[in-house]
Amino acid sequence: MSMADSGPDKDALTVMAAMLGGIAFIRRITGSRIVLEKEVVSVVNPVFTHDVPYRQVARVAPDSGGTLTITTTRAVAIGSFGFAGSITDHFVGSTDRAVSQIKAGLLERRHLSEDSPVVRRYTRAWVADGCAVAMLVCIVLAVTASG
Repeated sequence: MSMADSGPDKDALTVMAAMLGGIAFIRRITGSRIVLEKEVVSVVNPVFTHDVPYRQVARVAPDSGGTLTITTTRAVAIGSFGFAGSITDHFVGSTDRAVSQIKAGLLERRHLSEDSPVVRRYTRAWVADGCAVAMLVCIVLAVTASG
């Protein structure tokens, strides 16, 4: 008789899978940010990260919904999930402060960057990805153990 067949632990694998999935989701959301690196400004969103060289940044401002948006010289708008318009932002003003800090960083670093293209890559979130894999393992075990 296995752990998932009867008793108080009958749904343990299903609960573990749900919790791990929740952790993976929340970790991806809370990992969103903007990073001023040496040669690029990185917009880290839950799924994709955009590396924009400082020379490629044409405009940094909140859009009509309050989301911080970086517009490139090729008119590509990159929204930041980490600074999406929220109720808290209306009281704290974090988006406006981030815009001023990014603009100051651009002035300091614009001469350091090369004229390279904007790079879009998959966001690495080791904890979230590990939890997602563990969630899939728990789902497989729950399905095979209940059968």
